[in-house]
Amino acid sequence: MKTFKTALACMLLCICIAGCGKRENQGASLTEEQNRAKIQLESQMKAVAETNRTYHAMDNTMLLKKLMEQSNAQQEPFNSLAYRELKTRTDVDSQSILALVKDNDNATGLLPLLLLRKLDNKTYLDVPAENRAKILTDALQGSKYFNTWGLPNFHLEDASLALIEVGTSAIPALKRMLSDTRPAPLFGSQEYMVYKLYNYRLCDYALFFLERIEGNREFQLQKSIQERDAEIKKIAGE
Repeated sequence: MKTFKTALACMLLCICIAGCGKRENQGASLTEEQNRAKIQLESQMKAVAETNRTYHAMDNTMLLKKLMEQSNAQQEPFNSLAYRELKTRTDVDSQSILALVKDNDNATGLLPLLLLRKLDNKTYLDVPAENRAKILTDALQGSKYFNTWGLPNFHLEDASLALIEVGTSAIPALKRMLSDTRPAPLFGSQEYMVYKLYNYRLCDYALFFLERIEGNREFQLQKSIQERDAEIKKIAGE
């Protein structure tokens, strides 16, 4: 799931360099197009490395500020540089993260909530389940892309696990989403292929989470939209 641009760039550059070495050994030179691609990838890798160094040099206060900016922008945890840096640190004040969660009791609080869960689960569990459920369900309903949540049937991200953990507190909001048939797209080549195979909708994510919360650990979404709609009607009591 977590195919970051950095990893992709490194892989492509390695392929490019390896191909270059092979051709040079054969007495051939890079084409102009291949050389441009090589230079572009090297430039991108340098920019990524410099950005990572910049975030690594920030203190926790600045990183938490950046975290909120990126949470407001609906960045995924794996694409949030502040989140990725903070989760590696052992000196982050849990109370500072908790304050951000309390001050942002809707979708904007998603990244600090997930960070608190990652760094200090005890303090995380001190946040009432109703509050956690509101942040998580607001974020789910407001998602433009659903990579933050993962792929039902295949892989669940931390946000999905957290939503299932809050249990019955999330049920009312999830049931309201059962009538929302808007598409739930994902980016990334493999993720997009699965999305097109299932044609995920917001109501399908809600159905999946409701079944898991009710204890149906083996529940899988059907590929057929008609079958999923029939299951939704059962839950909705129609």
